[in-house]
Amino acid sequence: MAAALELKRELVAILAGEVAGYHRLLSENRELAMRNRAAYRDLVADVVEDQRGRPLDGDGDRLVYLFDSVLAALRCAVEVQQLLHDVNDGVPAERQMALRFGLHLVDAVVDRGDRDLGDGPAIAGRLEALAEPGGIWVSDAVYGNLAEGPEFAFEALGRTPLPGIPRPIEAYRLRLDGPWQAGAAQAAEERPPAEDAEAVAVLPFESLSGEAEDDELADGFTDELVTALAAWRAFPIIARNSTFAYKGKSPDVRTIARDLGARYVLQGRIGGGARRLRLEVALTDGARGRRLWTERFDREASAVFALRDEVARQVAAALAPGVGPASAGPSDAERPRDLAAWRLCQRGRAFLDAFTPEGNARARALFEQAIALDPGDSQPYVGLAYSHHRDLWFEVAPSRDQAIKALLAAARTALTLDWSSSEAHCILGFGLIWDRQFHLAIDAGEEAVRLNPSNAIAFSQLGVALSFAGRPLDGIASLERSLRLNPQDPRMHFVLAMLARAQLNARAPERAAYWAQIAIHRRPGYPLSHLVRASALGHLGRIEEARAALAACERLEAGFATRWALRPMYKNPNDDLYFLDGLRQAGLEA
Repeated sequence: MAAALELKRELVAILAGEVAGYHRLLSENRELAMRNRAAYRDLVADVVEDQRGRPLDGDGDRLVYLFDSVLAALRCAVEVQQLLHDVNDGVPAERQMALRFGLHLVDAVVDRGDRDLGDGPAIAGRLEALAEPGGIWVSDAVYGNLAEGPEFAFEALGRTPLPGIPRPIEAYRLRLDGPWQAGAAQAAEERPPAEDAEAVAVLPFESLSGEAEDDELADGFTDELVTALAAWRAFPIIARNSTFAYKGKSPDVRTIARDLGARYVLQGRIGGGARRLRLEVALTDGARGRRLWTERFDREASAVFALRDEVARQVAAALAPGVGPASAGPSDAERPRDLAAWRLCQRGRAFLDAFTPEGNARARALFEQAIALDPGDSQPYVGLAYSHHRDLWFEVAPSRDQAIKALLAAARTALTLDWSSSEAHCILGFGLIWDRQFHLAIDAGEEAVRLNPSNAIAFSQLGVALSFAGRPLDGIASLERSLRLNPQDPRMHFVLAMLARAQLNARAPERAAYWAQIAIHRRPGYPLSHLVRASALGHLGRIEEARAALAACERLEAGFATRWALRPMYKNPNDDLYFLDGLRQAGLEA
């Protein structure tokens, strides 16, 4: 009887790299791009050999290597980045290419000399895709094997969703010093300070009574509290769209914290009649499931905004003692607000969240009623501006030009009333994108994220503006930041589609096709994702797939492809032509 086959197991470090900027340079100077790529691959191969690594795969601008030692793999990545700085020295910025790396450690199964690496190469590749040019991202498996030490220091990025990987993983960025790391260092400096802190998820507050009126009060108070906490900027706040996915549910706090990438979870219950306001609130350490702070409040009903500020102060005191709110403007508690108008505004936001033309129309009517009751409150004007933005997006505005003018007027009125409103700057930025004033849209987006570094929508607005203005790499970074702040957003497909379009504008059609496919996976019925994928596949020469993507777009909405392909979107007409050329390769007759 044959002896049972014993499978060997061994730890293998997988280093995935990609040449950033290769596709852009390829579109401008094919010969130079291919010559540079060959030189880069030779340089990497020499360092890999020195560190006793071996190639697993390498196609186009992507590189994958195996190492028997995590330390050797990391040293290899660092040495390559140092050498590339010397190679790029004196080369014009637009002609340079850089490498980004992702590193993962797997417990491989060895059978007759063949290694089964499981999803290890995919995880390393996904980490590399998230890294900035010049950057090195590693998984928790790598971090746990190395930990902090005199040679390496890491920055925790929290639980990070990776496309195609069932569960998020803990990701870390290697902190590197030196001029050769300028790109990654600049990206780190430009990140809001909150990104290094541990995030807070404010779950939708519950109604004490279960009545519809108290339910509206609970949703509105949650929104107000999220805005107030964001003013501290000492810790990131998980976006509202992600946390409201848990409305009406009661999963374990530790599960919520893990899924949202948050360390702390804030929960509450609120209610009361015409005279009194009662509130119960609790702050929990989601990693340990331990309550850090609980409190009950009983106040006059008119004190809702003062109560919001008091809760925000106490939460901030528990998490960041000695840090005050960054906003220097007066709080809403100092300006009397009409509670009836505020409730109308909250109802309007609920209809906006329905994301339908019908809900949009009802939301606008409620915002207009709120403005009539309290014309000095900026929030109804923000909502009114968003209703015009949605009309443009749904393509239901009777006059496109008039809708843009109405959007900009409402946003500017909101800013006149409250310049410190991140939401108002954000919606102004969207209006300026529609109006093709891209540099002003960038200014508005930058001010929005400065005022609230946790505003995921503002990061997406800024990313779109940057890409349309001809700065797609900066746009990609901003859109990726939006995704990290809003990991459970039910409308994530919008941001993913715009990320795919930014990748296409960066002349990286392979990455554009990849992100468009992720957007389609999230929401198959969104035609823009199919359209971007069709253009990307057309540029890649994958014509049959491109035709299928274009056909899917047309099945979802007849005429969509032609309208959006011919609509000028970019500052540089060549970028519009590039998008259109890919679609013509896919068979679009336009």
